[in-house]
Amino acid sequence: MNLLIIFVAYLLGTVPTGRMVAKARGIEITRAGSGNVGATNVARTAGKAAGIITLAGDIAKGISGALIGYWYLDSSSGAAIAGLATVSGHCFSIPGILTGGKGVATSLGVIAVVSPLLSATAIAIFLATFKISQTVSVASLAAAVGVPLVGVVVGIPFELWWPLATIGALVIWRHRPNIERILSGKEPTFSLGGSPKPPVETPR
Repeated sequence: MNLLIIFVAYLLGTVPTGRMVAKARGIEITRAGSGNVGATNVARTAGKAAGIITLAGDIAKGISGALIGYWYLDSSSGAAIAGLATVSGHCFSIPGILTGGKGVATSLGVIAVVSPLLSATAIAIFLATFKISQTVSVASLAAAVGVPLVGVVVGIPFELWWPLATIGALVIWRHRPNIERILSGKEPTFSLGGSPKPPVETPR
């Protein structure tokens, strides 16, 4: 039963929110902009309203996956593990059928259920870093690194910490191309007001 719940949580993560939202606007998101299915690329290519809908949908996936674990595995650690499965489904979707994203919004949804304190920390780190860098990937990476570190400082139980730390590692892993562009000074910025600067990477 536990494995079935984990598998269901994984499948929930594979729901292609960004692709569905962009397709409703007549855009195949995997062939537009950076080719990523996340909210940032959807906002750049299909409009900021579409990006917001994608963001909300991906957060909802994380919340739902963690709640499934909490209800059916009957523990906060079950919520964390099921949430990890959901983020894994988002990042590493069904090969040849669905394209995975980078897991930032879905991770936030999971953390919101497992530890509201750490979710507030993630948002604070993201917003502070984004205000300075104007770069979504830099802010996302800062949050992915910061949340596990803050978790150690505040002393969350290990059975909750390791799934959240693994989620952070997945987010960092999925940002490998962004890290390369950040180091080379080619990572595009993103403006919340006015027109966003176009991404420099080629479509996948």
